[in-house]
Amino acid sequence: MGEESSRSLHDDDDDDAPTQNGKPPSSSMVDFLRHFAGTDGPPQIILLCLLLAVALGSTIGVVPAVMTDRYARLGHGYDGGTPCMDLARDERPEACRLGNDDAQNASAAVSFVSNVLTFVTSGLVGSISDERGRRSIMLAGMALSLLGPAWLVVMQLDERFSPFPFYAAHALSGVISWLAVSLSAMSDVIRPEWRAPSFGLVIAGFSAGFALSPFLAVYLSHLGVSVASLFILTGSFGYAVLRLPETLDGESAEQAR
Repeated sequence: MGEESSRSLHDDDDDDAPTQNGKPPSSSMVDFLRHFAGTDGPPQIILLCLLLAVALGSTIGVVPAVMTDRYARLGHGYDGGTPCMDLARDERPEACRLGNDDAQNASAAVSFVSNVLTFVTSGLVGSISDERGRRSIMLAGMALSLLGPAWLVVMQLDERFSPFPFYAAHALSGVISWLAVSLSAMSDVIRPEWRAPSFGLVIAGFSAGFALSPFLAVYLSHLGVSVASLFILTGSFGYAVLRLPETLDGESAEQAR
């Protein structure tokens, strides 16, 4: 009798194993997607992640070419009619090679400064966003990300302008990590058990944007890509101003203060 009762209990456990809280796993996934899509904030953040990645990723191949030519002309006396990077490698004059070295050194220095700024300010930015809200911090981060692409366009319209403001703007953008603040915004409105897949969607949005960004360079010139990037960033900023909600509730902000 005892064996039959034990066997019955084991059978009941096996029947319940494939479910969670009375629902099959597929139902949990559907519930997550419905919750994610129906919550004010996460869908807007995912769209902004995608657009920002497309805009910033599309200029990755443009910046080295533009900066190499500009350093060669301003710093090393290159006056050829053809941009340095459009010449065959064995046809490039010494000025172009020196300009390329300058561009690589500037890029490395800016990456270092930007990462240091992110490391130093991330705690402070996080504290401010906990007290004052996520929306204003994310808008400030997006505004900083506009400065570099705007100067990149200006540089290509006038050959007299220096690359320094572009690199300074790029370094300054490290003050606010837009991605980190967006993850905090997700945590404000997503249920704890669904935060991990929500964070995954944020990262996927960035990855998808960077995967799509090279297609702009296939069909557009360097200036065309730069203008398109600036246009996407400006449109994204306008969308954020109009549609991005504040996810931090007043009680949480008061507790943080």
